[in-house]
Amino acid sequence: MTTIEQVSALINAYQVHQIRAGKNHRFVDISIVEVDGRFFVRQYKFGENSWYHAFIKTPLGQIKCGDTTIDIKGQVPSDLSTINAMVTKSFWKKYSIIYGIMKLGFNTKKHEASTLELIPLC
Repeated sequence: MTTIEQVSALINAYQVHQIRAGKNHRFVDISIVEVDGRFFVRQYKFGENSWYHAFIKTPLGQIKCGDTTIDIKGQVPSDLSTINAMVTKSFWKKYSIIYGIMKLGFNTKKHEASTLELIPLC
C-alpha cells in the first residue's frame, strides 16, 4: 500500500506521469502538480474521448509514477474557482521551461476549466 506521503514524493520526483481511466484503458502521458497536499492535472488535448471525459463519466482510474501504479479517483475540485490560480502557479513553477518551449499553456481559461483533482485511494 502506498501512503499519501509516498504519492507526493513520487509525483514530485517525476516530470512526466501517466494516467488512465478505469483499469482497461491504456496509460497516456500527463503532467501532475501538487498544491497544498492535493494533486491536479489539466487537459491539454480536448477530444471527446479524452481521459478527462472518461473521468467525468466514471471517476476511478490509475496513475503511474515510474514503475509505481496508484489507484485514484478523479473529480472536478469543489473549490475550482479558488484553487485554479494556485494550480496554474504550480504548473508554471514545475514545467515553465518545458511547456514554454512546447507552447502548451496551462493557464488559458479552457485549460483552467479542465482542472481535475486526483485523489489517491491509499
